Amino acid sequence: MTNTDNLTGVRNSGLAIADPFIASTAPKTAPILEVTGQGEVSVATTLTDVELGIKVQGKTATEVQEQVAQRSTAVVDVLQKLGAQELQTTSIQLNPVYSFENGTQTLTGFEGLNTLQFELPTVQSGAAIDKAIQAGANVIQNISFTASDEVVQQARLQVLSEAVKDAKAQAQAVFSTLQLTPGQIIDIDINSNDNPRPSPFVSNLITDRVSTTPIIGGSQTIKASVSLDIGYSPNSAVILDLPLNGLQQFA
Repeated sequence: MTNTDNLTGVRNSGLAIADPFIASTAPKTAPILEVTGQGEVSVATTLTDVELGIKVQGKTATEVQEQVAQRSTAVVDVLQKLGAQELQTTSIQLNPVYSFENGTQTLTGFEGLNTLQFELPTVQSGAAIDKAIQAGANVIQNISFTASDEVVQQARLQVLSEAVKDAKAQAQAVFSTLQLTPGQIIDIDINSNDNPRPSPFVSNLITDRVSTTPIIGGSQTIKASVSLDIGYSPNSAVILDLPLNGLQQFA
């Protein structure tokens, strides 16, 4: 950069330097540290969700559907008397059945399947399954376990508290190590994770049963994470100890 002194006429060449001790008039954005804390807790399950099916095969669609309807009605009646909650039909199927011989497809009959879902306390679910099978159910689609709504809600509050404490501990470690001064919490994000129910059973066709089916629930894990955006200011003494590279002046 070359300048001419208007009073002396002498031309000077040099680098322009910004005075680091003169505050800029432009607005400054405070630096932010983002940390994410994790929380996790396991709770005992006390409720069982069951999906039972009524499967029937026959020569005609009408015959199959009538048998499915009759047996489904009997199963529903039993479950209602047992106090099953959230009782609902989850699927209704009626499909043709074919045989294949010498490249020829022949209709041999029909197969119907109705699926019911319900919820009961785990201690009652084994006997309920057995009575539903006696009434006409012959397929177990799925069994899963869960804690009560009250227990799950309490666990969620606990894991959120743990996640916040974890995030704050991480931030404090960073600020302490880098000699930074923490400021206000600028933003908070709660990231709730899905908490799948443990499902130890798979689909099975039921045949003859004699004794009561034992049903044992497991534990359910509740997880959550919390992200904090925390403003901070650097330690001025540390900054002044840093070398000013690239700022030179010469004639």
